[in-house]
Order: sequence, then structure tokens, then C-alpha cells
Amino acid sequence: MARRLLAIVILLLVAIVAIRIVVGAVIGLVHAVLWIAILAALVVATIWAWRTLSSARKPREVKESGSREIQRGPAVDPIEVEMQKITEELRKQGRG
Repeated sequence: MARRLLAIVILLLVAIVAIRIVVGAVIGLVHAVLWIAILAALVVATIWAWRTLSSARKPREVKESGSREIQRGPAVDPIEVEMQKITEELRKQGRG
């Protein structure tokens, strides 16, 4: 009976140690993946900041438009002209 009890205790200890090793390995892998993601994000942020700062040093060219004057529409409203034509035609036909 004592041998059986000792065997059960040893098996439980081995199982506990094995579970701790597996859990530790999984946690370690997750930890490593998170650190790799953090480092990748830092590299991307550094490249973005570097490009942003280096582009700010360059003088920017200002493109001038071809004409500074504001283009004005027609002096006469084309809709008003059409309305007058229609009204005149209606008068000639005796409807207006």
C-alpha cells in the first residue's frame, strides 16, 4: 500500500511539473510574440516620425493659379431669357 501511495504521489508531482512547464512555455511564447509586436510598432513609428520630420525641412513649392481674377458669370441670366421667350410665344398664341 505504501508503494502504491508513493507511486501516486510521484505521478502527481510529475504531472504538476509537466503542467507548469507547458503553461510556462505557452506564457513565454505569448510574451515573446507581444514583445515582437511592440518592437515592430516602434520601428514603424520611428520610420514615420523620421519621414515626417525630414519632409518638414524641405521648402514647399507654392503652385500659383493661372488667373488671379474671379471669373464672372454671364451678365444676363440665361433662364430669364428663356422665360421671356416662352412668355412672348404664349402672348402671340393668345394664352398669356
